[in-house]
Amino acid sequence: MKKIVFLLIATVLITSCNLNGVENESLTTSELDSLLFGDGVETTNEDSLVKPDNKLDTAAVDVVTYDNGIRIKWFERGEGELIKKNDLIAIDYRNQLENGTVYDGNHLVKKPHIPFFVGWNQQTKGWDFALTKLRVGDEVEIFIPSELARGVKGIPGVVPPNANNVLLLKAVKQMEPDYIEDGIRTWIVEKTKENRTAIAHDSNVSIHYWVSAESKPRYDNSYKRKLPFDLKMGDGNIVPGLYKALLRGKKGDKMMIHIPAIEAYGLNGLPGLVPKNEDIFYDLIVLDVN
Repeated sequence: MKKIVFLLIATVLITSCNLNGVENESLTTSELDSLLFGDGVETTNEDSLVKPDNKLDTAAVDVVTYDNGIRIKWFERGEGELIKKNDLIAIDYRNQLENGTVYDGNHLVKKPHIPFFVGWNQQTKGWDFALTKLRVGDEVEIFIPSELARGVKGIPGVVPPNANNVLLLKAVKQMEPDYIEDGIRTWIVEKTKENRTAIAHDSNVSIHYWVSAESKPRYDNSYKRKLPFDLKMGDGNIVPGLYKALLRGKKGDKMMIHIPAIEAYGLNGLPGLVPKNEDIFYDLIVLDVN
């Protein structure tokens, strides 16, 4: 199978970044590619992919089946507190069908792990449920029934309708915010070169992003529109929490930002998109700063 979810998203992301004619040491396409995907996209045929540490060939130390049909096999138990909603966790994972076909995973973009924000349906409801049963250091195989995976729709050409999923996952570490201000938690998950332009109070900034409300995943997505978003810092047209967080960034930074409702749309919400008193979460990359 040549198409996988992660690479489909990657393709949209790269092709949608309009870098032509941008001045002020803008990111080149190759720099953006490297920042997002490391040294390049792996082209290995999925039939030869090695499962994480060959854990499927290892005896499970524990197995729990939950009432919703999710089954978790532990190959290694971690320590510490349970993972909870609003945690940002670095995960090493493979997502596959029951026949062993791997269609998603950080190894496919040559990343040792990726950050995952828990509890906001960024993947599927099955992911969020299962992750809150884990601790950092856990290595598991998670069976997710179709209704808690991609359901009756599946993903055309990738995941058949009504397909159960098998998720192989290691919870590598909890990622603490780089900055906390007024309840706004900002992670700079991939930092750019030190000499890149920092964002100032009066900068013109170009970003690619998706943003979620707690009850409405990815309600806005610039990658889907194939058009970066240009904003003027300090003009009052962006939510206060995003403004404050962006002041921590530089050109080329990949940032994740959890903004409490009071620093987002508060009591009014955003009609049709963000309900009243809901937090929002940004996953973005800073393309240019002037």
